[in-house]
Amino acid sequence: MVGPRQARMATPLRPPGIIDRPRLSSFIDRRPVVVLVGMAGYGKSTLLAAAARRQRDSEPALWLTVDDSDRDPLRLVSDLITAASLSGLDELGADLEPLRASALRAEPLTLVDALLEVLYDSAVPLTLVLDDLQHLSESKASAHVVDHVLRWAPANMRIAIAARVVPPLRLQRLRLEDRLAYITHDELAFSPEETVEAVRAAGLELDADTVDTLHRTTDGWPAGVRMAILAARRSDRPRQVPLELRRDQALADYLATEVLASLSDDIREFVLDSCLDEQVCVSLIDTIRGTHDAEAYLEQCLADGLFLTRGDVSSEDAWYHWHPLFAAHIRRLLAANLPRRAQALHETAASWWSSVDPPTAIRHAMAAGDSERASKIFADRWLDLFLEGRVDAVLEAVDQLPETSTYSSDAHLAKALIFGQHGSLVAARSELDLARGAADLLPAAARARLEDRMSVVELFRIGHDLGLGPAVESGAALLDLMDRSQRAPDPAIRASVQVFVGMAEARLQTHPKLPLEMLRSSATTAHDAGLLALELTALAESCLPAVAEGRLSEVRDLASSVLARAEERGWVGLVTLAPAVAYLGWFDYWRGNLREARAQLERSLSMVLPFDWELRGLVLNFLTKTCLSLGDLRSARRNAAEITSMIESGHAAPWWPSMLAGLDGLILLAEGNSHDAVALASRPPTDPEYRLAPCHRAKVLLRGGRPEAALAELDRVPAPEVFVHIQCLAHCLAAEAHAVLGSADAAHASLELALAAAEPDELYGPFLGAGEAMTELLKSHLRHGTAHPTAVTHVLGRIVRGEDHNVTGWGERLTERERVILQYLATNLTNAEIAEAEFISLHTAKTHIAHIYQKLGVSSRRAAIRRAAELELY
Repeated sequence: MVGPRQARMATPLRPPGIIDRPRLSSFIDRRPVVVLVGMAGYGKSTLLAAAARRQRDSEPALWLTVDDSDRDPLRLVSDLITAASLSGLDELGADLEPLRASALRAEPLTLVDALLEVLYDSAVPLTLVLDDLQHLSESKASAHVVDHVLRWAPANMRIAIAARVVPPLRLQRLRLEDRLAYITHDELAFSPEETVEAVRAAGLELDADTVDTLHRTTDGWPAGVRMAILAARRSDRPRQVPLELRRDQALADYLATEVLASLSDDIREFVLDSCLDEQVCVSLIDTIRGTHDAEAYLEQCLADGLFLTRGDVSSEDAWYHWHPLFAAHIRRLLAANLPRRAQALHETAASWWSSVDPPTAIRHAMAAGDSERASKIFADRWLDLFLEGRVDAVLEAVDQLPETSTYSSDAHLAKALIFGQHGSLVAARSELDLARGAADLLPAAARARLEDRMSVVELFRIGHDLGLGPAVESGAALLDLMDRSQRAPDPAIRASVQVFVGMAEARLQTHPKLPLEMLRSSATTAHDAGLLALELTALAESCLPAVAEGRLSEVRDLASSVLARAEERGWVGLVTLAPAVAYLGWFDYWRGNLREARAQLERSLSMVLPFDWELRGLVLNFLTKTCLSLGDLRSARRNAAEITSMIESGHAAPWWPSMLAGLDGLILLAEGNSHDAVALASRPPTDPEYRLAPCHRAKVLLRGGRPEAALAELDRVPAPEVFVHIQCLAHCLAAEAHAVLGSADAAHASLELALAAAEPDELYGPFLGAGEAMTELLKSHLRHGTAHPTAVTHVLGRIVRGEDHNVTGWGERLTERERVILQYLATNLTNAEIAEAEFISLHTAKTHIAHIYQKLGVSSRRAAIRRAAELELY
């Protein structure tokens, strides 16, 4: 249904018959930020579009019509970047392209900072319009992005917002600074003079008393005034129109009747037929009417000023949008006056929508009085919706269905699966029992399909009640049964079971390479059946066990590709893709990109399903180590405490205690409690053991002054079976231990092995946490001779920058000019304005800013301000 994103990023064209409203235009232009709030029909978009066109001669406009997809903050920022690229400001093009390329992996606020950095470089005045912002009311994260833009927007940017209900933005500061114009529906309503102007612009000759009555009857509601004008234009007695108007429902009913009565027979029939949905396209209307002239009629309705707007026209099938109030009353008139016609149209619409949007198809089937057909559509399509992450759509469809029907068992099963996925096992069991009880009503083939689907829900129940081990056994038995069955299994069911078994095997980590075969088989099954969401889920799940194959950069590319393909379909928040996001965070951790790692790991943690304890534990494990490396001990402790809580509640793999012991030792070490850390690391290892546990203990022992014990722990790592990242870390620690013991040759040998393991995928994280000791060791190794000189120099450069980040004497490291420029960064001045204020060139200002960022170890103005505040440089 939704067209390309760019269709929401163009300033709407000026509709015919719109009047200029100079009193509001001056109000909008008076402050750098303007917020327009009012219900539909108060002309908010029209006013902002006029303002954008008015300023376009002197400044570019960035327009974004927000929709529900922007509730995902990453999608919102990506849309802002696209809007900027379409603004017509040529100088932004080259700087925006890298942001578009990295939009899938970046943390939203970091990406906003990068976009603002580009805009700070522009000296051209800019206007940013965010229309329909009410779609973000339920998304605190996206509202935070808008707050961030309002807080850090450059001084040359004007921001205009329109919404029916404004999300919880922090506007008070803007009010106190006198930078905000806040316009509500009271100001948006037509004044008496504007109502007169609207009537005059429509070419109507009404006396002053009639216009005054019209204005008072509609309370100046612009849409109501326009509806009244249209009715008066069609009426033989226009003076009587205001007297007969009523508020709300009566007003809408009357206007709809008057509009229809004034239309030609063919237009009237077309309008009655085409308002079954608010959002319509040419093929939909032609299908339900059995014609080929829908486009011409839609354009005629636009030209006649009916309550229709043109939506996406860039796709193959253009979309149009009827005014909701108008469409609702047209449907009511159709049902009341032509019931058989309405039933036939709804039946045909149900068929058309069944392959496009099942919930809409179900609504039409119910409107046609065919509840059995509605239930059948749901039974055929609910699993596809569920796999696409459209859980709300599934539940919405369930609410429309009759309580009893032939296919009511599928409604209960769908709810059981959703409840089970969210950890509500009691409710899931109840719905599952109801599904079994209703299964006897189904035809034989449908009953067999239902039983297959119930088996998937049973896997969730077994996994929750008995653990992943028994669930794997049940899943494998189910696949074997499918292979031996004489009937062909539903490919969605088969692929789903394969995903579940592969996921469970990957979480258990007992056979690291076995899950890949199952998950890749699932992806193939889903691909052949055209089940893209399920295919992406299987590929996302395969990212974590694929670590065992050692081709880490290839897996990184796979994870990025999966997320990109999902983003193209608007599936940015599809929770089953959490493993792909987690892998990107894991990979960044091993490469030493700690801030990026933290952002990805935290994002994946927000996507993990409630019952997926194993993935949650793995993500928390690496998030804890990432926070430790960043010096955030409080967050590290909090994450480790969550792992402890899961172990105590029984939701843990057998090797988690050894994983937690390693984390606790590293945290104690970071807190300066080396005595307790060494004592913990010296305890006999548990069995089974986390793969990295020997390395964790070795690191604690080495930092605690016991290099011999550290080497003994590293001997526990079985070299032939070791993973490449573990190999890199183990050899790094061994090189440090040998150097402390004075065994130079052994240190060089271990370091060479570590570099050989690290270089193909740039796994330089293990080198970066050792500080000065590793710096001297690498310099010595470079003089000693190495087959990896590029890797050594790269690591040395990273260590130096890392050391700078942790040094507090920044006042001495920044030059006098850089300290002055740093003060400007705390303002909202653009880079060009900073250069002008300091009587230097823009290039020189940008060079100083780049040096400040490099020395502070940051990549954006916001991060520089925060870091400077931490170092007390302000």
